[in-house]
Amino acid sequence: MIKQQSHQGVAGNASTKNGFTLIEILVSFSIVTIVMGLLYGTFRSTIKTAEKIDQDADAHRIARIVFYQLTKDLSMFNQSQGTGSSSTGSATPFGALRLIGENRSRFIDGSNYSDDTIAFVSLSAPPVLQGFSELDRAEIHYSLSEESLIREVKLRNKPIKNEVGESVLGLNFRYFDGKKREWADEWDPSLTNEMPLAMEVTLIVKAPFKEKTFKTTVGIPLAGSL
Repeated sequence: MIKQQSHQGVAGNASTKNGFTLIEILVSFSIVTIVMGLLYGTFRSTIKTAEKIDQDADAHRIARIVFYQLTKDLSMFNQSQGTGSSSTGSATPFGALRLIGENRSRFIDGSNYSDDTIAFVSLSAPPVLQGFSELDRAEIHYSLSEESLIREVKLRNKPIKNEVGESVLGLNFRYFDGKKREWADEWDPSLTNEMPLAMEVTLIVKAPFKEKTFKTTVGIPLAGSL
């Protein structure tokens, strides 16, 4: 009788021990699941951060390219006073288009952005080269088309267009008036009879979560009275 009671006690202890083992397995599985979830969340966050950094880097790259090209073109700015052939073949003052800046705007997804344009005459090669003629000058235009910044060059009356920046939402030019000592939103040399001393260029580029705004100031050589 005593031995039978002892046997039942041992069996009960074994069941209790097996029950604790199952609970431990469930707890361990839950911990592993939580840890895997945290690791996955961290991984996704890291990927999103890396993508955001890459897209931000793209925005900075676009701004650098645009500012470099525009500065390069303006460094060759020329107040042409000669004559050349127009696109129609007639003789017209090639210097009539010196530097003209138009102030415009446009709406994208309900937001208002600057949509300025600029046109000027620039030399097509460094002035130290010999054999320059009036046809060595090029008309250069900058404008936006959709979200692309387009640079159009008319050299020897042959227009060539290329994209210098993508994902561009806004383009704004301001011009420093040397006489008034103030900035103007647009420029018409027929009214001022002079060139601006400098230009302020603002570029708004699409980026994740929030657009990026870049700004630079470019001095204009040979600026002043015409």
